[in-house]
Amino acid sequence: MAGYWTVGLPPPREKSPTGIMSGPPASRMHIALVNHHVGGKAGGGGGVRLMLELGTGLVRRGHRVTVACHDFLAGSEFSYAADKLEIRSVRRGAFELPAGNRALARRFWLDMPKVAKLVPPDADVVNAHDWLALRPGRIAAGRLSIPLVWTRNNESLWERAIVPHMSITGERSLPRRAVQAAMTWPDLLDARRASAIAVLSAQQVEMVRRSYRKDALLVPVGPPEHFFDPPDRAAARARLGVAEDIFLVVGMGTLVEHRHFEDLIEATSLLADDPHLHTLIAGSDHEDPAYADRLAAQIASQDLTARVTLPRASLSDTELKDTYAAADVFVILSQRYAWGLAPLEALASGTPVILTPGAGVYDILAGRPGVQVVEPRDPQAIARAIRSWRGGDGRVGLGETRTWLREEYALDRYVERMEQVYADVL
Repeated sequence: MAGYWTVGLPPPREKSPTGIMSGPPASRMHIALVNHHVGGKAGGGGGVRLMLELGTGLVRRGHRVTVACHDFLAGSEFSYAADKLEIRSVRRGAFELPAGNRALARRFWLDMPKVAKLVPPDADVVNAHDWLALRPGRIAAGRLSIPLVWTRNNESLWERAIVPHMSITGERSLPRRAVQAAMTWPDLLDARRASAIAVLSAQQVEMVRRSYRKDALLVPVGPPEHFFDPPDRAAARARLGVAEDIFLVVGMGTLVEHRHFEDLIEATSLLADDPHLHTLIAGSDHEDPAYADRLAAQIASQDLTARVTLPRASLSDTELKDTYAAADVFVILSQRYAWGLAPLEALASGTPVILTPGAGVYDILAGRPGVQVVEPRDPQAIARAIRSWRGGDGRVGLGETRTWLREEYALDRYVERMEQVYADVL
């Protein structure tokens, strides 16, 4: 039988300076958060970070939270959140994404049900996060006869087979789609068993409806509070080695094809007449090193090694905040993307943003001060947008956007909304 590792215990409910317990809920619940992994490169990814932030927020509001996962590596990025939660795992150590259909099928059918056994018997709600956690979440909820909530931040392989035109990968061959559907058809049954499916953007509501014939709840999320208190800009740039006269363009995220960092490199080449412009593409290459190799080759072939930096490594919590604060503009170019927490964090840090309509956050950011929209796959438009803000105009009115973002989409609001989802399904 698989064992589990338990790390940390939920702290007691905190008191405000007035002595009142922070955000007392109507009733105390025990929520089991389920994921494939916690920790590792890039802290496990944005979905893992969101789950951990949700967990710590629920704890602050007086609930008990237990995290169940397959792989857990302590001390990774975002440990400030993981250390505050009870985390149970099938194994301890860095996770590796299964390579190939055979390994993925084994993880899906044989390994992930072990995670379901780690959900405590006194849990009130199971909240599965992302695709691989749906199956163990459904198993645990069925075993305990409690509601299942699925937080679907990213599309599943089943959805890529059923509605490929809406996915980040786009159209695929019919044989490949058939293989994916044959391997992941339980997703259809598991998703339909969920009492609620939470998504981040309106685009994803429609994707869920078409894939599972089931409605989804729109529960958007914004940046954690600490991003609204960024480090000193000059000090951050000094720590990153960015000279005062450099106009720093930042693209950030795990290096995978759908982020289209190659378009940002091309846009930088079109701005060759600006010797003080530098582009930083920050993110780990652990998911698709071949794509990172192509980016590096493109930088070299276009003679941009002095103007484009590609570290190919994940950022620590401190480096992440420094990078946002140091940037003059943040660029996100995904043609299709479920949400986009990074541009929200950049805005919270006081950095203007360029994005495409494909990002889910486009729905709430378009037209806001400090935000420019460009069409996807258009390096010339990206270059024009960067040049238009070269003089600092992107920061005009940005304070208004930050205030709105803090009031309407702060992480605490997301925690409150998810708390209400749990209460409703109970």
